[in-house]
Amino acid sequence: MQVRRAELVKFQALVNGERVEGASILVEDALGNDLYDIETMSDGYTPWFALPSDFHLDFRGLGGGDNPDGFADDEYEDSCSDGIDNDGDLLLDSDDDDCDHSAGTRELSLYRYTAYKFGFGLDSGEFTLDDTSYQGTANLVNLAPSLSITQDQGHSFRKVVNITGNAHDGILSSFYPTDESAQWDQKGYVHSIEVRDPFTSDWSEANMAIDSSGSSYGEVTRDNHPFKDWYYELDMSQMAEGDYVFQFRAFDGIDYSPISMISVKLNSQAPTVSVSSPSPLSTHSDGTVTFEGAAYDYYGCPSQCGKDISEIYFQIEGPNFQVVTPVSGGTSWTWTWDFSGQPRVVADYTFKIWASDSDFCNGIIDECSPAELTLTIDNSNSAPFISISSPKESDRMPVSEESTFSGVARDNDNDVTRVDIEVLDTANGMIQVHSESVTEFDSNGEFISTWDSRALRHNSEYQIRMRSYDGFDYSEWKTVNIIADNPPDAGNNQPIFDQTEWPEEVVLYCEIDSQSADRCTSFEIDLLNFFADPDPNQELLLSVYDGEDTDSDDQHPVVITISADGKARYNPTSMSFFDADISGWSLNDVVFVASDQFSSKANSIPMSIQVVGIEFVVDAPEDSRISEDETAIFTGVGLPGRTVTATIGGTPVNSTVVSEDSTWSIGIPASRISGSATPQFKYGGMDYDGSKITVSDTTSGGLSMFVIIAIVLIVAIGAFAYFFIEFEDEAEEVHNYNKNERPDSGDGRFVKDDDHPGWLWDNEKEEWVPEGENNQ
Repeated sequence: MQVRRAELVKFQALVNGERVEGASILVEDALGNDLYDIETMSDGYTPWFALPSDFHLDFRGLGGGDNPDGFADDEYEDSCSDGIDNDGDLLLDSDDDDCDHSAGTRELSLYRYTAYKFGFGLDSGEFTLDDTSYQGTANLVNLAPSLSITQDQGHSFRKVVNITGNAHDGILSSFYPTDESAQWDQKGYVHSIEVRDPFTSDWSEANMAIDSSGSSYGEVTRDNHPFKDWYYELDMSQMAEGDYVFQFRAFDGIDYSPISMISVKLNSQAPTVSVSSPSPLSTHSDGTVTFEGAAYDYYGCPSQCGKDISEIYFQIEGPNFQVVTPVSGGTSWTWTWDFSGQPRVVADYTFKIWASDSDFCNGIIDECSPAELTLTIDNSNSAPFISISSPKESDRMPVSEESTFSGVARDNDNDVTRVDIEVLDTANGMIQVHSESVTEFDSNGEFISTWDSRALRHNSEYQIRMRSYDGFDYSEWKTVNIIADNPPDAGNNQPIFDQTEWPEEVVLYCEIDSQSADRCTSFEIDLLNFFADPDPNQELLLSVYDGEDTDSDDQHPVVITISADGKARYNPTSMSFFDADISGWSLNDVVFVASDQFSSKANSIPMSIQVVGIEFVVDAPEDSRISEDETAIFTGVGLPGRTVTATIGGTPVNSTVVSEDSTWSIGIPASRISGSATPQFKYGGMDYDGSKITVSDTTSGGLSMFVIIAIVLIVAIGAFAYFFIEFEDEAEEVHNYNKNERPDSGDGRFVKDDDHPGWLWDNEKEEWVPEGENNQ
């Protein structure tokens, strides 16, 4: 058998419609024998190459044929009746579809091809040559890369987010015997991993993950490949605690992997803890001591602050004793320590208490600032105890011939027999200026004693201390520090503070992203409504207290101003000089002081001024589809006192003022909406889009027949009215718009209403109109 005819053949390799240079095209005959292995050129095509399309058959003896004359035109010498598979498709003669029993038919040459390029894909197929050249196209099929993230959803990170994972191209098996088998399975490599962090809006601005596999670029081996391990790290230590979403996708030069998404928890600040009970330096002798307090953590704010708090830790140190104990925690916590098993002695124990969350202070103090207190644990026979009722700590005590000491002295297992009282001059080396003992007590342990305090110096500090005695042991000294009020004018009376209606807590609001000078609500209080001087014709000097031993109130006199008429004012923006963060603008334990001309003073009850950061918010109404006689109610959050104006198509339809608690509500009646509309809300010079509102026609639907009947009746009644009823020439138009919000009608056409600043009610048209255009 000889080749009688050959055809020119070339192949083009494409992937996703793009030409592929250097792709290997392997051509085999129908029996799998390799004929060509040729690569595509820069244009994506192979060079032309030849493949047989017809064979010359010249034989003797088959089916009576006996004429090997060099031509295949004798009987039995054509390829459809020679009993041979001439084109290699494993089908003989008439079993081959190429032979249709027509004159001149023959078996056609079948060939198979495989196209492949690492990193671009694979394609295979077959083709049959007839008596013409052949151009084939191999559309390489690329397998998209795959990507996985190591961390689970909700994984918690401390300050720095470090997300890790794995990626590969094609198919990844757990084991490869050779580098070639790994390359054949994966058929490429991951070129990059793109990251959309919470601060990236589009994939075109995506960041890149870091390849930590150690593999060379583009190198795939049996043990390694690019981005076998990868990570993405982002320092978020300055960001607010909360949940953040990251998106990842791998790219193999041709296709992207499906997007993998993970929501992570960010912990950027350690939780804080406060202890409300017991008091520092207190003594406990009942076998147990109960701790109570609160913990705060920013994760979950503003609605679920502290939700990430896990446990409260107690580090207890005492004589030959040290232990760290975790207890169940939360924003409010309590724990009772049973010390009955401790040595039967009286000893001081130091407690360090801190809260933990997902990432901070688990078992160790770490970055937390623990609450520390020392308690006296009396595990011996109970000693008496005492508390001072009067005077109180930091009191300004007016001197008198009949000043009083009072308190409560008790003992768990004996009776208190005596209370010793001493008055010490703090400024003069704690010299004792008065001492006495009390021996008479009520059944509940209360006692009271009078003494002459007129010898105390004006505006001087004294320490009053007391201890009880049960016949065996003394209690600890209990002390209070007071300031003597003994002005030179013996007839002078100390100023008076009336705490009735005194606000102990005030809440102000500040816009978070605003740079406006009036971004915050301010606080004003008339101090003269609470301070008074019982002496006539004396003016009070009002000031803000700044304790010498306390740093937290150093800014109070700077940022709070008091005018000559006694009004104290605080604008939170004045704190921005000291702290740029709104969370630091709150003022705690603000104390006002009133002094008369003789330096007699009175202090107010401490006041807390809390500053809350807000952003303007438009909430969607409960129902975005309303009927023609209904009103869509929009609500939201804004700065108290600011005006919110609702517009449709640029035309104002209603306005309101943000309430004192930072919430607002505004109604848009269906009569101002044609079909559907998306209202905008003007606030602080900015426009904010609301939700789309659709007005439904309550008369439409399956009642079309009733509508037709109603129209016929209306026309008939109209015809009747035309002939028998006399109408006025100009009928008054009735408007139903916002009737519930109409102001009381005045004498003029336009009426102003304080609840709708910037708007006037038109009595003739019965609708709201802008004040600037209708102020005549």
